[in-house]
Amino acid sequence: MKTSILFIDNDEKTIKELVRNVVPLQDDYDVFFAENGERGLQILANNKIDIVFSSTNITLPSGSNILKEIKRLFPEVIRFGLVSSVEAQNVAPLSQYVHQFVPPPYTAGNIRERIERTLHLQSILKNEKVKELVQNTTSLPSLPELYIQIEQEISKPDFSLNKIGNLISKDPNLTAKILQIVNSAHFGLQREVTNINYALSYLGVNVIKSLIFYIHLFSNFKVTPENRKYLEQFWQHSLVVGSNSLHTAQKFFSDKAFTDMAYTAGVLHDVGKFVLLNTYTYPQNVIVLSEQKGYYNLDAEFEIYQCTHAEIGAYLLGLWGFPLTIVEAVAYHHNPSQLNKSAVNLATILHIADFIQYSPRIDVQHILEVGIEKEIFELHQLIKNLRQMRRN
Repeated sequence: MKTSILFIDNDEKTIKELVRNVVPLQDDYDVFFAENGERGLQILANNKIDIVFSSTNITLPSGSNILKEIKRLFPEVIRFGLVSSVEAQNVAPLSQYVHQFVPPPYTAGNIRERIERTLHLQSILKNEKVKELVQNTTSLPSLPELYIQIEQEISKPDFSLNKIGNLISKDPNLTAKILQIVNSAHFGLQREVTNINYALSYLGVNVIKSLIFYIHLFSNFKVTPENRKYLEQFWQHSLVVGSNSLHTAQKFFSDKAFTDMAYTAGVLHDVGKFVLLNTYTYPQNVIVLSEQKGYYNLDAEFEIYQCTHAEIGAYLLGLWGFPLTIVEAVAYHHNPSQLNKSAVNLATILHIADFIQYSPRIDVQHILEVGIEKEIFELHQLIKNLRQMRRN
């Protein structure tokens, strides 16, 4: 059965462009077009649509945005927001209704890449329970407005770190929080970082961008007396695994783009727990079952929810548009041997970083396959020394 794609746009010029560009895709997918929001909703009601590409500026007669209404009525549909260059600065409020924004040009290659990426994500995460849990969560975190603005700035040919620093500095509380994390023992820096521009030049845009997303996730989560202690532990654990991942990646790879990616993956490796925390009595029920049956927490999660936080986190990151390398690594950070890769990869990095910090078990099969059993102990000592140097 073919994947069904629906395109919605009320601009005649854009819809003609989409029709023309999507023709090469029609052999592989069932494609539908709608010239306004009402027609789009009719098609969704009468057909099983898997993916929607819709203009972000369509307002229904009720006054509701089309993407908001699609999320409410058809939460299982993957939603892409088509953004014109004029609208680019005004789409952040819609981020809670859109999995990814798509800037022009809307070429066949651009559209196909996003479709195939979505299908690949679904092939990685075949567990339907993951989708069910995510779709039933009423208050999923979304990409922060500043994160989207930085993404837009980076895409410009004349972007500069100063411009990005100015964007971040508009939020003094966020700036202070970033600098607090950067100057903590997690990074092991030899000198204090006192301004955001230096942090950007020293650590890079991608690391700072990851911290912005990380801080946003926690600042928008409802803290209760029951979950406060767990959230504090979660916060610290994520930061430590992020820095562990960075140092571990630097031991095996010299490419800064990869080591930055390792930091991002490390900070966000447990993001799936937000869904469980939002929707269920977590982690209390997992802890109780673990104690009753002598399970590891991951096994208890699977028995209760028929999936784990690793799968949920990977699904979320994929929907938000993170690179598939990160999605895959997060999905398998507890069991990298399931990827059947014989060389050190991002899932290996995450697995080691998590093990050094907390994980009660290690994927021995994978560690032996990639031949790094000695390096694990060296890394443990390296990370310990870096933290000690920072404290002194």
